[in-house]
Amino acid sequence: MSGFQDVRDVMDITGAPDVTARPPPPKKQKTIEKRPDGITRELYALLGENPPPVAIVETKFKERPKWMGKANPWIWKGFENPARSDGLTLYHWERKTEAMDEDLSYRFSKFNVQVDVPTYSDAEYETLKNDDWSREETDYLMNVCREYDLRFPVIWDRYEFPDGKPRSVEDIKARYYSVCRSLMELRTPQNQMSADEIVMFNLLNFDKEREVARKQMAARQFARTPEQCREEEFLLAELKRIVANQDKMAEERKDLFQRLSYPAVSGNGSISAYTGSQGLAQLRDLMVQNSDKNKRKRSAMVQNSADIGAAGAGTAANTPGGGSNANGGAQRDTQAVKKQVRRLSEEEELVFGVSMPEKPTTGVKLRSTMIAPSVKGASAQKMATAYTQLDIAPRLTMPTIKTVKRFEELQTSVGALLDAKKVLEKLEQEARVLKAQLEAKGISV
Repeated sequence: MSGFQDVRDVMDITGAPDVTARPPPPKKQKTIEKRPDGITRELYALLGENPPPVAIVETKFKERPKWMGKANPWIWKGFENPARSDGLTLYHWERKTEAMDEDLSYRFSKFNVQVDVPTYSDAEYETLKNDDWSREETDYLMNVCREYDLRFPVIWDRYEFPDGKPRSVEDIKARYYSVCRSLMELRTPQNQMSADEIVMFNLLNFDKEREVARKQMAARQFARTPEQCREEEFLLAELKRIVANQDKMAEERKDLFQRLSYPAVSGNGSISAYTGSQGLAQLRDLMVQNSDKNKRKRSAMVQNSADIGAAGAGTAANTPGGGSNANGGAQRDTQAVKKQVRRLSEEEELVFGVSMPEKPTTGVKLRSTMIAPSVKGASAQKMATAYTQLDIAPRLTMPTIKTVKRFEELQTSVGALLDAKKVLEKLEQEARVLKAQLEAKGISV
């Protein structure tokens, strides 16, 4: 192919070539990817320019480890265990090191921890005497506890005192902790002990009866049948429900009592006349009339007081020198009245029985009549029986504010107790019926 200068010569074009002409773009070199190992050339050619996204890994054996240093030899070394008292020399393989000790000490001897079992003298044993334990058996117990590191199940299994009574784990524990506690108190009085010693002294207090009862209870729990477990779960759920609803029932009972309590009316106390619409209209008119009468009565009293004050002032004005005396006397009377009006303290209110209820009632009535019974019918008879058992009179002799409040709380508590007793009797009846059914089927309970 001819170049650019040959074309100019053929066309007889002279002159310098155009330097601003753009040079031809360089040829794009084709990158050749290396064929991965583990795949043939023909298969790789079929893949084209887009290789698969899956990496092809060739399975190889694990390479041999590269040791960075020289291996240390192992030697057959002897050692002595300090836990043994016979001086026996044992041997084992151990790695040889430059800082290796040449003695025969056993490096695991630091884990050989001995339990500190107390010892006592003949004079100290006088305070440790026990009618059920002899001196020889006590010494044998201390030696066994020291030998088996206070592992009491193992001690009980190995306990074989000649001509001795059979001992339980609780008997062994009670005797050992009693000896330790008595020795500690004998050597250091309790008022001279430090804080750590007092903690240790309290920890040595072993309650044998409680431990025996705990194991018996655990044995009974393990011996339960599936039916007994389900019955216990049912009773627990029922108890939880009763406890959860107790506060709600008490609140509803209190609200019901407040709704049932109403102010007493004149006459025989019957409200049958005000049950209909006509009776309610008459009651409304009566209340309005009483309100108007009270207003007129108060306005008349105010007018009379004003007239009396004006008359007194006129008389004083007509009397020579009497005006100032009358005004001064009126002021003194007013100040005296103000001094007489004072607010009672809480102690004085309790002493004089003064109370300020939120909803005052009209009329005069005894405080004992304001105690409304919390239950009626058959429950009232049961509550009266409960009062008799508690040696409490059904009616208060001295109905003060405190006693009335406590009596109402007592009524609420007795009512809740009767409800719980009723539920308990129902559950016991169901339990008896279920037991009878199981006995009829030949199942022992």
